[in-house]
Amino acid sequence: MGSYKKHEGVREKKEHKMFAEGVHEGTIKFVKLTKSSSGSDMMSLLVEGKEGEGAFYNLAFSPDNIEASEDFMNYILSSIEDNGVEIPDLDFGYNKDTAQFLKDKAVYIRIKQTTYKGKIDGKIEAFLNQEEFDDEEWDEELD
Repeated sequence: MGSYKKHEGVREKKEHKMFAEGVHEGTIKFVKLTKSSSGSDMMSLLVEGKEGEGAFYNLAFSPDNIEASEDFMNYILSSIEDNGVEIPDLDFGYNKDTAQFLKDKAVYIRIKQTTYKGKIDGKIEAFLNQEEFDDEEWDEELD
């Protein structure tokens, strides 16, 4: 029969293109409940663009700064609402209901180019509401 060789899997690994710096429309494709390096609860979100671009956003729920976590969650929810989704009466936080609600929602994002471990990457700097998105998109067209 021969020797054992580990099966590499049948799914093709999806390579994400990098978002260009600036503002973009995207969709939250993936939400994972995890822990930060400091041990705080954290949500890791993957946002994909229309051209297959991808960028991650990590939202930490630090017990030392709950107000900041709530503010960042509200930025995400405002972006979702401005994309035409009614925000339900949920306890938004580090929980499965929040993760399920966020998945597959359209958002507006601002990307900043960063260098990490010698590689250039596009990082989600902020989630934007409609007015911020329109203003920044207009500014980019003038450049």
